[in-house]
Amino acid sequence: MVKKVNVGMLGYGFVQSFFHMPCYKEIPQANVVAVGGRSKEALVEFAHRWRIKKTYFGDDFIEKLCADSRVDVVDIGLPNFLHERAAKVASENGKHVICEKPLARSVGEAKAMLNAVEKAKVINCYAENQIFIPHIVKAKELIENDVIGNLFWVRSREAHFGPHSAWFLDPELAGGGVLIDMGCHSIEVARYLSGGKPIQAYGWGATVVHKTKAEDNSLALVKYEDDKLSQSENSWAAHGGLDLRFEIYGSDGSIFIDPTRETGVKVFTIAPEQKVGYIVEKAEAKRGWLYPVWREHEVYGYLFELQHFVTCLLNGEMPKETFIDGYIVNCIIDACYRSMKCGEWKHIHLT
Repeated sequence: MVKKVNVGMLGYGFVQSFFHMPCYKEIPQANVVAVGGRSKEALVEFAHRWRIKKTYFGDDFIEKLCADSRVDVVDIGLPNFLHERAAKVASENGKHVICEKPLARSVGEAKAMLNAVEKAKVINCYAENQIFIPHIVKAKELIENDVIGNLFWVRSREAHFGPHSAWFLDPELAGGGVLIDMGCHSIEVARYLSGGKPIQAYGWGATVVHKTKAEDNSLALVKYEDDKLSQSENSWAAHGGLDLRFEIYGSDGSIFIDPTRETGVKVFTIAPEQKVGYIVEKAEAKRGWLYPVWREHEVYGYLFELQHFVTCLLNGEMPKETFIDGYIVNCIIDACYRSMKCGEWKHIHLT
């Protein structure tokens, strides 16, 4: 009989519906036993669709789900402003925690979350899916095998035409704009590939298209102790659907990764849009040349990420991406935001 990890899901939105739940359904050791959210109607629909028996709703849905004795690990797929509360409550109830990126809205919140899981001695998983993308895993292997020599520059990019929920556009709720929303991905992938300690950051941001108080375009430059540099570009103003690209440069070679535009599938159609169906995350058009992404939850690394987390939970081990990594990302983002205000390089404070 297969030993299972009982998962309690917090949230029923985009990341849980399109990525986490499809993954859990393919992981034999994962058993989603409960889901919690604020809206009863949406929660019941989600639970019915995924055949989840227990639901918790209302203002105290976090506390209710985290108190459920059947839940082994709490999967936090909530808006950023609820991450700290959810992580603290889960930890206080002795639950292991998986938290979707970014870890928190600020360094202070991230530190509080890290302190909570360490005090409770629970396994903590920072859900940064992009380091589990198969292409990134292969690139890391090539780098470690010295195939491209001494790495000195990593360029990462994530762009589309804007978020799917209104709270992303409110910096009070999100913690910032595109830099914290998508920059947390591109910054962490670059740090993971670089393998060094980040020491300084330079940030640029601008509001170009969307009516938001925060930046909808950003650039983050990060210097590392060993003279490596990473360049992370992010945009909520780029048409054409999700655009993920990575470039890694070394003294003896380079690596280029493009999982969203070179998918291996190329379609041209003038058929009615309702016949075309889903193409890719944040797709704006369904006519002309299309590049459908196959099994997004696998291509973007979510399946391998959650498989890794479940295995670690069964073995009582910390995963390779923990709240410490999420905290470091928040520290880098904080330095970038401080840099945006003055136009100067800023030190990254990791303590």
